[in-house]
Order: sequence, then C-alpha cells, then structure tokens
Amino acid sequence: PPPRMKLMTILLLSLSSLALAYENATVSRGNWTTGNMSLHEMVISVGRAGYMDCGEGVPLCGVMVLESGFGPRAYHHNEPCVHGLWPETGSYGSSDCVKPTSSDADPEDVAPCYDDLGFEIHEWEKHGECAGVRDSDDFFAQLCSLSETPLEAMQDVKDQGGSVDDMARALKEQGFPVYYVDTRDSQVYISACAASDGRWKIADVDNFAASCT
Repeated sequence: PPPRMKLMTILLLSLSSLALAYENATVSRGNWTTGNMSLHEMVISVGRAGYMDCGEGVPLCGVMVLESGFGPRAYHHNEPCVHGLWPETGSYGSSDCVKPTSSDADPEDVAPCYDDLGFEIHEWEKHGECAGVRDSDDFFAQLCSLSETPLEAMQDVKDQGGSVDDMARALKEQGFPVYYVDTRDSQVYISACAASDGRWKIADVDNFAASCT
C-alpha cells in the first residue's frame, strides 16, 4: 500500500488499542487490574497516585483514606467512614517514619470516628506509629477531626444517589485535595502533611512546604 495508507492504518490501530485500554482498565493502588471504567473515571482515578514526595523541609506526608461505602465486602456499608491516616513511607513516598513522642501503646477505647477497636489497633500499629504524634489518642483525635467535614460532604452525595466519583468531585469543589480515588474498594484519598510538631493538616501536595514546615 502507499506510504500514506500505511500511516493511516497504523494510526487507526493505535487509536483502537488506546480506546480499548480506556474501556477495560481500572486502577488499584499501584496496580492495573481488569474491569470497566469510562475515560472520565480513569482520569479521576489515576489522579496523582504513586510515589508521594513530601518536598524539602517537610518531614511527614501521607493520605487520609475515606471509604465511600460502595466497595465490596468490608468496604460495603451505609455511610462513608474513615479508613485511616497513612504516612507515605518507603516505596509509597518520602515521608519519614516518626515514632510517637510520648507512648506507642495501643488504643484502649474506640475513637468517635471508628466502631471497631481491633481495626483501630491495626491502623495504629501499621500507620499511626509512624505519624509523629504524641500517642494513639492524639492520632485518632486528629484523624476524627480532619475527616469530619469531608465525610459529611461524601454523605450528602450518597444521600442524593451519587457515586464515589461524584464524591471525589464534590470534595474537590469544596477545596479538598483529592490525591487518588481507589476504584477497587471505592475509597477517596486526601493528601495531608505534618511538620515536626506532629500536627497533621489537609493540604495539596504542591502546598506541603507552605503548610507543614
């Protein structure tokens, strides 16, 4: 065939492959899995997921993870709720792992934004002990306070019949820095950081230095 015809054929095949990838892809944390997602949903879901760079002078950064309630199994429930606050250490980001300044003892009481002490202990041991806070009470008090307003916004969307993408959109419109949308378990990740005082703040990655130094 003439060179122009060959070029058109290659271009059409490439566009077809790209469209198929958009149609059949979903994103889980750091991995591609099969599923079904629109181009718009893919853009929202990919977001800025991946390695989180705290930036110069910022010792702690991570994500506050909120469950929409639309997910499978344990992630399926009537109301949006807190999953946890995760410093992005190791392969997830440049955050330091700053141990508690007062006590690393497990929580003994269920925090207001949780309903399962066992899961709360898991979150403390896996994530909270690297968050630079005083102790577990301090960690969960901060988390419950930070999550209160975004959870209310997510509940409003759910009451109106919206999806997790609608929740992410509403949070962005209200100024919350949505870092990632987990389509597998239907969770929204909001970026946050803390200075050496261990006081966590919701902040966009680009504003970590201004918020947390």
